[in-house]
Amino acid sequence: MTRGTFAWLALAAAAPLQGSWGVAYPPAARQDAADASVDTPRTKPAIVFLHGMWAGPEESCGAFEQGATPFGFLVCPRGNAPNGQGRMWAGTYADAARSIQAAVRATAAASAAATTMGESRAQLDDSRDGTLIGYSNGAYFAAEVAMAQAGRWSGLVLLSMKLDLDGARLKNAGIRRVVLAAADQDGARTSMIEAAARLTEWGLTTRFMSLGPGGHELPSDIAARMCDAIAWVRAQPESACAAPPRAP
Repeated sequence: MTRGTFAWLALAAAAPLQGSWGVAYPPAARQDAADASVDTPRTKPAIVFLHGMWAGPEESCGAFEQGATPFGFLVCPRGNAPNGQGRMWAGTYADAARSIQAAVRATAAASAAATTMGESRAQLDDSRDGTLIGYSNGAYFAAEVAMAQAGRWSGLVLLSMKLDLDGARLKNAGIRRVVLAAADQDGARTSMIEAAARLTEWGLTTRFMSLGPGGHELPSDIAARMCDAIAWVRAQPESACAAPPRAP
């Protein structure tokens, strides 16, 4: 077996794939079981999460696993700039895109190795229909990347960040649905509600979601909230969020 295959076997056992590029989780167990009934591997999209400032993928990605993996591969790139003890996103969309691409390619290579060895029937397709999720500083760069990579992303989930979004550019890039979300005491809440209204006026299907009564920090039930958000932006039934937890 190759080094990549060993890494993916660990991932399939519920341990995340990790590297200098970030962290990734494969599709939920129920999805992979369904894929085993077909002769050829089924492709699954990338659900990419960009963390906020003073953080990193190791401490933030796991909170999104059960919310994202019912729909595809959860890929959490590492921020491209140092910030205290953690990382952040800086520069232009192209700078962020390089870090995202490195993480997606590493995950795709591992999934391809696993399907070749017969250990998984799910293979990452990073060319289209992806979903970008961004929190705080990561939300700004998620939107920038989505607008610059036409046809690659179909949905956005943007959390806890004041944003000046261009509805025309998002539509032209192929974004079909957007979720904006913030907690009730978050300073970004009002501006995100206003941004959702502006995007709706542009004719972009948009929804504002509350993250609960807290402030800027992510709530403890973020997985359930994100599963609802991702299901909505991907136009998937809410029943997908009833997937059982990954087996130990």
